[in-house]
Amino acid sequence: MKKQNILVVDDHRENLIAMEALLEAEDRNLVMAGSGNEALALALKHDFALVLLDVQMPEMDGFEVAQLMRQNRKTRHIPIIFVTAISKEQKYVFEGYRHGAVDYLFKPVDEQILDAKVNVFMELDRQRRKLQQAVVQMKRLKDENERLLHALGESVVGADADGQVTFCNESACALLNVERDTLLGMPVTPLLFGQGVWAESRVLARCAEGRHWEDDLDVLPRGDDAPVPLRVHANPVLRESGEFTGVVFMLRPRDPDAGDDRRERRRHPRKRMFHELVVFDRSTGGNVGRLTNLSVGGFKLSLRRDVAPSEQLQLGMVLPDQIGGVNTMSFNARVVWSEALDEPGEYHAGFQFLDLSDSNGEIVEILMERY
Repeated sequence: MKKQNILVVDDHRENLIAMEALLEAEDRNLVMAGSGNEALALALKHDFALVLLDVQMPEMDGFEVAQLMRQNRKTRHIPIIFVTAISKEQKYVFEGYRHGAVDYLFKPVDEQILDAKVNVFMELDRQRRKLQQAVVQMKRLKDENERLLHALGESVVGADADGQVTFCNESACALLNVERDTLLGMPVTPLLFGQGVWAESRVLARCAEGRHWEDDLDVLPRGDDAPVPLRVHANPVLRESGEFTGVVFMLRPRDPDAGDDRRERRRHPRKRMFHELVVFDRSTGGNVGRLTNLSVGGFKLSLRRDVAPSEQLQLGMVLPDQIGGVNTMSFNARVVWSEALDEPGEYHAGFQFLDLSDSNGEIVEILMERY
């Protein structure tokens, strides 16, 4: 576990040595400062979980140091415990809190009280770091999912529980003939259904219960006279607690004479799958290539750029249907071979799955069986 930094500030060397003896522990890194100026420089350079600050120091006392720390963006949130030998009168204690102290210790320092107070702030710092890591991880996953959705060929529109558009990919913008900045924040009911009230819609009624909804709609893009026949799928967005927070719409153009979508899938299953399964680079969201073959050990892609054998890529794929409760599949792969085709700028390459998880292996087997 990474050590937590504690800054101890006192102009008397013997006091620093005494505090070091009291505070020393395997999971702590004690940094000593002999003046206010040195303390400020160290606080700007390192990430501290706590500052133990002597009040009575020459040139710059503890109150001034605390005040300057609170004025700096990097140091303003570091907890400060004042260590003082001055009077315990209320006015002095109030002065410390006014300058940003979270607590007081009076000399001579009681070891048990010191240990108890420091442990509280060490635990708070650990919780803060865990929260920061969780936020970073959530943002990374959100960015990765959005890159996949933006690169997806099918049109995707997301709406919150009030029916306002919160997400749309480039394909949806093109299909609806609306700029993305204009589309975000629009009410989804007139956009897709032409009329009606979201609170009274069939989509909301089903999705709020956690159920899927789909239907054929004729959607009129902005500025066009002719409606576009679409098959619209709506899936609820639920928190882990089951609370309904919104709806994700997938818009698929349909041929009015084609009949049921399932019959179309049975007539051209492999052609349909290879048309839909596009592989993306998870780090950039860019289109790597279109699937031409799939097996348990690897796959083949049709690409528009050459790839070098042994090159390893972090890839993602949006599935043609929800499989095992997921709509996307993330995996790593290695280029086994690559060759240029007759058409300029066209390539064909074979890839090997690397460390394919059990769940992804099951998805691959289902795709092979289904298509």
